[in-house]
Amino acid sequence: MFSRSARRSVSSLARSAPAAKRSITSLQRFTRTNVAQLAVSQGRHYATPAPQVKHSELSFEEYHAYADVTMEKLLESLEGLLDEMGNPEFEVEYSSGVLTLKLADKGTYVINKQPPNKQIWLSSPISGPKRYDYVPEENDWIYSRDASSMGELLNTELTSSLEQEVDLGINPVSQQPA
Repeated sequence: MFSRSARRSVSSLARSAPAAKRSITSLQRFTRTNVAQLAVSQGRHYATPAPQVKHSELSFEEYHAYADVTMEKLLESLEGLLDEMGNPEFEVEYSSGVLTLKLADKGTYVINKQPPNKQIWLSSPISGPKRYDYVPEENDWIYSRDASSMGELLNTELTSSLEQEVDLGINPVSQQPA
């Protein structure tokens, strides 16, 4: 069926297959070792610094008290601001711990409670996502990567977007009426 030379080629391939497998295995082992050594010697570099993970000392009751006061004050302030502006395309709603601020073509803010982490998360059309922890020493919600205040960030971004001075009045947190 096969010519004599074709049978030799097939048999020589069969004999060399184990050697090829050993070569591939050896190359894989060499590559893994060198890559691991390179990573250790070069160090790892990231575009943003790693978060300073600090587990909250707050009890869940304290977290909910501070977070609820903050969310309620935000809702009240934003409703007042939007009523004052009178733009029917702007809308704020709060449901199940999630506050959504829609500013038409200027974007949408989503601010929500994260009870398992004892955080408030903010998604901004300008600065992107951030996770805020309540810091008792600051009496404020602080982003651990850059130590920025949630209230100050919102005031700054909304002042810029709405082209009018905005002060949501959420700082300091614990002095807000419960």
